[in-house]
Amino acid sequence: MPNADTERLMALVEERTGYRVAVDTIDKCAGDAEMISAAPDHPFHLVRIAQNRLAGADYLVALQCTMLLSMWSHPLGIPKFRLIADKVAHVVRQAADCHGLARLSPALREQTALQMVRGLLHQLQSTPAELIGIDYCYRECPSLRQLQVDALTINLRFNTQSLKPDIKAFAPSDVYEKNQIMCAALARFWCDLTGTEAAWLPYKSIGVDTPAQGLLQKFRDATGSLGERSTNIVDAWADELGLRGLYEWTYRPT
Repeated sequence: MPNADTERLMALVEERTGYRVAVDTIDKCAGDAEMISAAPDHPFHLVRIAQNRLAGADYLVALQCTMLLSMWSHPLGIPKFRLIADKVAHVVRQAADCHGLARLSPALREQTALQMVRGLLHQLQSTPAELIGIDYCYRECPSLRQLQVDALTINLRFNTQSLKPDIKAFAPSDVYEKNQIMCAALARFWCDLTGTEAAWLPYKSIGVDTPAQGLLQKFRDATGSLGERSTNIVDAWADELGLRGLYEWTYRPT
């Protein structure tokens, strides 16, 4: 039986959007979970939890529910983050020319650079919404606190794997630095929320603490509905990181 706070958020999503939340599992997933928002031809929200993260399913479902609440609260409609193909292609070509990728074949070099740039842009799109969800669950779902701590501990530890020297040497420097700044912002946010410091120390030691703090200030300054805050924070972070011209927002009517 789902946790009471999780059930409450699932009910709130249905009340606010008119669509219920269905929960399933998935064998392979890029993260802990994936979410598909309802649409006229798909009349329910679907949250799928990675098989290896089922122990934390109650928290992960609640987190995805906060993201649904955010998406569906934007006054212009449901935001869609659309990459601008020619702009992204230019950045990919620059990334493919980096020293670390030089040992790869030209085709593999470009494919790897494309994956890295798209990954960075996905991080830009998703991290502000994740921070909003983490904050909401921490303050409004006390019964999920330990599951949240467990989930963030796993994710923050996973993020620090990219600090290994061989990964830094392989990745395009510009992509790598921006990735680490956003990872550091997540770590700093969690430390501020919980009154701890351990997750922050690896990023402070590599000198991304100041730009990460700058991103967090943009996060704190954002106003409006959850949906407006999410898109506005993405834009503010993109301005800080030099990524603003690579995407645009479109909106689907609710």
